[in-house]
Amino acid sequence: MKKASAGVLAVVLIGVLAGSALAQVPTVQVFFDASHTQTMASCGTQGTLTTLYVVMNNWNMNITGVDFSITYPPALVWLADVLPDPSTSVSIGQSPGGIAIAYANCCYLNGTQSLEVLLPLVIWAPCNCNYGPGPVVVGGYTPLGKTQPTAIRKEDFEQFSGIGMTSLICASDFATEPTTWGKVKALYR
Repeated sequence: MKKASAGVLAVVLIGVLAGSALAQVPTVQVFFDASHTQTMASCGTQGTLTTLYVVMNNWNMNITGVDFSITYPPALVWLADVLPDPSTSVSIGQSPGGIAIAYANCCYLNGTQSLEVLLPLVIWAPCNCNYGPGPVVVGGYTPLGKTQPTAIRKEDFEQFSGIGMTSLICASDFATEPTTWGKVKALYR
């Protein structure tokens, strides 16, 4: 009994450790709100100017540069990229084709925090949720052929890859109805 309990405890601990390790994966994601909680949105009013929020999470290092690109769905028309604090950073390129952002020695980013790195300005285009979700995808710096976002560590200028996350416009719910297993099996007889 003790061996079985120890085995179950070991499996549970491995699951917890694996889950917490996955939670620490460095990511770059687009949010639809200033509090960085909404990664899904419904269609906005056509012609309305909207600010998106590009946030870095879980990088756990001092960052002196970051690069990525954003693929916008047809529902969003990209206008411009705005740096949250242009007095401490400079950018090269634009988010749809690849943007690189560098930070001065005085003002590098503390990657242990959620970091707002870019504010893309977009206008809502015609949008119809009947055609499924419109993904806002963060990818790599396309001028260099990268497939994932990367950041540069301040101390040694080492480059690290992260994961580009996808946010959705018109993420739909699946219609469901209560049933029994017997009724589901009966559908396939």
